[in-house]
Amino acid sequence: MVGGGKREPDLLDQWLSGDGLATLDAIIGGAPDVIGVVDREYVIRYVNWATPGLTREAVIGDSVFNLVPPGYSEVAREACEKVLRTGVAAGFETMYRGEHGVLIWVVRVGPIRHRGEVIGLVTLNTDVTEQRRGEADRDRFFALSRDMLVVVTQDGRLKRVNPAFGEMLGYTVSELVGKPFIDFIHPDDRAATMAMFHSGYAGTPPDSFENRYRRRDGTYRVLAWRGAADPVTGDAYSVARDVTDQRATEAQLRHAQKMEAVGQLAGGIAHDFNNLMQAVLANVELALASGSPSPAVTDNLQEIAEAGLRAADLTKQLLVFSRRQPLHRVPININDLMLDLMKLLRRVLPENISIEPKPGTGLSTLSADKTQLEQVFLNLCVNARDAMENGGKLSLQTDEVTLDARDCELHPWVKPGQFLRLRVTDTGVGMTAEVRERVFDPFFTTKGQQRGTGLGLATVYAIVQQHGGLIHVHSEPGQGTTFTVYLPAAQQPSAAQRAGQEGAGVQPQGRETLLLAEDEELVRKPVVQYLERAGYHTLAAANGREAIELLGANIEAVDLVVLDVVMPELGGPETWERMRMMRPDLRVIFTSGYADDHYRERLPADAEVLAKPFRTDELLRRVRRKLDA
Repeated sequence: MVGGGKREPDLLDQWLSGDGLATLDAIIGGAPDVIGVVDREYVIRYVNWATPGLTREAVIGDSVFNLVPPGYSEVAREACEKVLRTGVAAGFETMYRGEHGVLIWVVRVGPIRHRGEVIGLVTLNTDVTEQRRGEADRDRFFALSRDMLVVVTQDGRLKRVNPAFGEMLGYTVSELVGKPFIDFIHPDDRAATMAMFHSGYAGTPPDSFENRYRRRDGTYRVLAWRGAADPVTGDAYSVARDVTDQRATEAQLRHAQKMEAVGQLAGGIAHDFNNLMQAVLANVELALASGSPSPAVTDNLQEIAEAGLRAADLTKQLLVFSRRQPLHRVPININDLMLDLMKLLRRVLPENISIEPKPGTGLSTLSADKTQLEQVFLNLCVNARDAMENGGKLSLQTDEVTLDARDCELHPWVKPGQFLRLRVTDTGVGMTAEVRERVFDPFFTTKGQQRGTGLGLATVYAIVQQHGGLIHVHSEPGQGTTFTVYLPAAQQPSAAQRAGQEGAGVQPQGRETLLLAEDEELVRKPVVQYLERAGYHTLAAANGREAIELLGANIEAVDLVVLDVVMPELGGPETWERMRMMRPDLRVIFTSGYADDHYRERLPADAEVLAKPFRTDELLRRVRRKLDA
C-alpha cells in the first residue's frame, strides 16, 4: 500500500530485515551506481544512496514512478511490469533534471526471487550523462566536419562515413555504408592503397598517404589520408582531405618553374647563337648574290641557309615556351586562320586521316600573334597525326564561351572571362595518366629521338599562356585525345602593334649614309657588304663609343643608324640617348639576338627592333621604310 496506513510485513520485509539489510548495505552501499529494491506495488523499499537533491529517507517508501520525469513513466512501468510478469530482466533510459542540469540514466530492472516466486524488483541506475554527451559531441563533429571521416571494417567495408565524404563522392551516406572501399579507388592506386591499409594492422599506420577516389560522375579526386587501426575491434579509423586543387596548383607551379629554368638557359645562349646564325645566313646570301655559282654550289648554299633558319626557329621555340619571345599582336579571325591552314594540313596529313573543320558562327576576333597562333594549330594537328598511324579522323572545332565562377569551382585550371575555344580531337591511341601529366613538359616525347624534339606541345602551352589563355587535355588509352584551347577575346591592336605588319614590298635600295654598330665581326662584316651592295654608304663601328665618334665626324651625312642592343662598353639604348642629343632628327633601327622583353624595356616606346637572325632583305626593307617614313 502506498502512502498512509500501516503496511503488513511480507516476504520482502523478511528478505530486507536484520542481517540481510546490513549485509546488503555492506556490499552495495559504496557502489557508484544507484541500486534500489522495489516491491510488487512499485514502492521503493531500499536504496543504497540517493542522487544529489534527494535523501534515502525521502526516497524509501515512495513510488518509483514519482521519481521518473514526465514522458518516461510509461516506459518505466512497462519495463517493471514485464519483469514481474516474466521474471526476465529489462531496462530503459531516462533523464532527470538535477542541480547541475539534465542527467541521463540507464535503468536496468531485475527480479528478486523467493522459492521460485518474484517477490520484488532490484534496480540498477547508471549515470551515463558524460558518456552520452561524449557520443553527442562525436556525432556532431562527425556530421559537421568538412574533412572526410571514415571507419572501415577489417575486411575492407565502409562501416561509417560522414556527410562530407558522401558529398565529395556524390553519394548519400546510406549508399556508401557496407560497400568495399577499394571499389571507389583508381585502379592504378589500389595496390598501394591495400598495402597501406594492411600496414595499419601491422603497427605502422600511415602518417600521410594519397590516392584517387572515383566520384559518381566518373571524375577522380585526390585525397590525403591519416589513419589508425583499433587493435580490439579491428576497425580502421581514417581522416582525409581533398587536395585535388592543391596538387593541380603545385603541378602548374612545377611546370612554370621548369619553363623558367629552360627559359633562362635559352635566353642565356640565344644572343650568341643568334649572332652565329646571323653570320651564317648573311654570308650565304652574299655568296648566292656574288657572280653565278654552279647549280651544285647554289643547292649547297641554299641548304645551309635552310638549316640556319631551322636552327633559328628552334631557338625561337625555346624562347616562346619560356615566354621570352615577344608577341606581335594583330586582329585575327580564328575561323579564317583555321580554314587558311587547311590546305597546308592536307599536305602534311596522310590520306588515311580525314579532316573535319567545324567553324563556329558569330565569333569575336582575337588579338594575337598570327605566326604563333598558326604554330599552335599546326603543332596540335601534327601531334594528332602521330597518334593516328593507322589513320583516323581529325576534328577542328571553334566556338565562343563564357567561363564563370562555377566553372572555376569545377575545374581548378579555369579562370573566368570570355574566350574563343578551339578543340582539336583525334581518334588515335590516346594517353595514359602518366603521359597526360607530362605532355606539356619541355623535351618530353613518346615518339623517340628520331621523330620528335619534345618541344611541340611545350611550345603550344607557352604560346597559349603568353596570350593569357588556357589549355586542357582529355585523353584515355584507346579513346583518342582532345586538346581544348581557350584564348581571350581581345580588343583591336594599337597602331604600334600594327606597325610591324606593314611595309612589305618597298624598294630595298638607296644612296643614303648608314651607321652600323655591331660588336660581332662575323655579323658586322657581311651585313656591311650587303648594305653597300644595295647602294648605301655604310660606316661600321664595333661598339657604342666608336659609333658616337663616327657620328660626330659625319654628323650631317648620316641618315640612319643601326644599333645592336647589347654591346660592350656602351649598349645600344645608351648610345642612342647620346646620339639623339647630337642629332634630334636622326633615325634608328635596333637589332638584337635577345628576344626577352627585359631588353625592350630599355628602348624607346616606339623603337623598331629587328630580331636576329634576320634575312638581309628584311633589313633592307626596314631601312628603306624608315628612311622614307
